[in-house]
Amino acid sequence: MKKIFFTSFLFFCGVYCYAQKHWGYEGEESPQHWGEMPGNEKCKDKGSQSPVNIVVSKVKNKASLPGIKFHYNTADVKDIDDNGHSLQFDFKGGSFVEYNNKNYELVQFHAHEESEHTIDGVRYPLELHFVHKAIDSSVLVIGVMVKEGGYNSYFEKLNVFKEISKNSKEETDIKFDPEKMYPRNKAYYTYSGSLTTPPCSDHVTWILFKNPITMTEDEIENIAKYLPKSNNRPVQPLNGREVLGK
Repeated sequence: MKKIFFTSFLFFCGVYCYAQKHWGYEGEESPQHWGEMPGNEKCKDKGSQSPVNIVVSKVKNKASLPGIKFHYNTADVKDIDDNGHSLQFDFKGGSFVEYNNKNYELVQFHAHEESEHTIDGVRYPLELHFVHKAIDSSVLVIGVMVKEGGYNSYFEKLNVFKEISKNSKEETDIKFDPEKMYPRNKAYYTYSGSLTTPPCSDHVTWILFKNPITMTEDEIENIAKYLPKSNNRPVQPLNGREVLGK
């Protein structure tokens, strides 16, 4: 099982990290040019891309949508990576979520400033993406909006990131259960989209919690120091896709 997942993860990293040296958020490397780069042709497919603006009045709320079962008991952050595109926290294998009768293993989470998704056109100061991957290579991303407010004591378990040099990686061994940082109310929006960075692979299941979490202004600024200014892809058209809510 572990060997299969490791091979799958290498494939995922190979695709997800493709062209890392060739894309960015400004000038000729900006999102409007991603689709012109070899391997990133999906970025030009406006029919299935992420992020999107969620218009709350148009969301179809369905009580029948599945709940999310979290199995993060063994979650360990193995390294923290300032990769030039975001501040990324990579996990060891073994932790997963169960959604719609499928298991998705927790791979990593990273940050975007300001948020990539918008709610009725409103951007939050930060958006955290918790990336999960199934054995069949399908991807589920849990998005968490962050607003300025109270001190987030649980996130401070990862405060070693403040000691990382720019564009470097630090190995760690930190027990970290993401559910303890998620909002208590797990109501969510969901839609079918894509990765928000090259190669913009589609068929990604997005779960966006309706309720934000809080961090202080200082906590948000500490994270932002490790991010390119405005490392958020512009909102993409829905083109007939439905956003459902639970």
